[in-house]
Amino acid sequence: MALNAGPAITPHIAGRIGGLETRAWQFARGLSRRGVDAQFVVRLPRRPVEECVDGVQVIPLLDRLYPIREAARMCVGKRRGFPWIEMHRWRPQLLWQLPLLAVERVIQGGPTDPWRPDERLRSLKTDVYCTFGVQSHSATVLASARAAGRPCVLVLGSDGDLDERYTRESTFISPYGDAGHVCWRILQEADAIVAQTTAQAGMLRERFGREATVIRNPVDVAEWDARRMPAASVDECAGLERFVLWVGRAESVHKRPLVCLDVARRCPELQFLMIMNPRDPQVEASVRREAPPNVRILSAVPFARMPAVFARASAFVNTSSLEGFPNVFLQAAISRVPIAALEVGAEFLQHIGCGDYANGNLAALCDALRRFWREGAGPGQLEAARETVIREHGLAETTAALAGVLAGVKERRQ
Repeated sequence: MALNAGPAITPHIAGRIGGLETRAWQFARGLSRRGVDAQFVVRLPRRPVEECVDGVQVIPLLDRLYPIREAARMCVGKRRGFPWIEMHRWRPQLLWQLPLLAVERVIQGGPTDPWRPDERLRSLKTDVYCTFGVQSHSATVLASARAAGRPCVLVLGSDGDLDERYTRESTFISPYGDAGHVCWRILQEADAIVAQTTAQAGMLRERFGREATVIRNPVDVAEWDARRMPAASVDECAGLERFVLWVGRAESVHKRPLVCLDVARRCPELQFLMIMNPRDPQVEASVRREAPPNVRILSAVPFARMPAVFARASAFVNTSSLEGFPNVFLQAAISRVPIAALEVGAEFLQHIGCGDYANGNLAALCDALRRFWREGAGPGQLEAARETVIREHGLAETTAALAGVLAGVKERRQ
């Protein structure tokens, strides 16, 4: 279960795709290839055109107001106590969106308890539930699994899922509106937990007293390579023949696109292509307003065309302050594109040897990008990095590990 994975499943569904959604769908497809009867639950405003994709049964949780709710959530956040909301920014659309959502809330009978089982989930014919990310819907999945008498596996989505402010009595509300005490309970009640890295497993043990199975993020190399052709046109790349590529959400908490603009200003001789998925309207407006002449911005690129876009990139730049494990690092590596990261990915980059970790130093990050632009990273290094990713992150190997975890929790419940 990854509610927002619709665009990863089929390009006909509009919306943004994050690493969590990509990873969840890759795992589901990999399980299907292993002969597992895989079902994927996803939130959609209408029924999907296809009910079975790549051998995976797609089960929609229909929510016609979800796009409106998401748009309003970018402007209004949750808080504890009356009036339970706080205004972040004003948009005229809120004049009709908020009353509509208020009526929906009244019909539902007030704030929804995330620990209330969802009958649609409880009634699924399944042996094991698998939910991605520490957020309110994972609490609902856990509660539904308990009501059905079946186990539930939690797959961590990022280091942020292990925030030390998540405690039993926490009043903390995450940037995404999830209550800290709910997140703590999710981490305590999951039958098994899958981490992306050994560092995540260590944080889980130290902060929450739980053990995790470490399973690296999967990548379907054969599919990625097949989609490199036809080559991306200049028009698909915002008019650029060659560029430094940045990919992320328009938000200032983790992905930080405004930091990428700072890098671009320091490197006026380089061209930058930012694929910036909508998230925070204010941040997106700031990025578009402040972008220097050597930056082009696209709101989205279909996932099927991303391999062709990577094929034109001279380097990939990451300005995030926090990640779990960036899928785009894998995509860059199998595309033979060197990586320059400001604050995340040190262990991975050192291991595969095809990038530079700047340790928070913007000047060092810019130096790396200039070097990659002029000289590349060396064909031997790039090929070796690609082979390492294929060996350690291949879809068959990582999915086999996940299948083992799912089978293990099922057996313990029998």
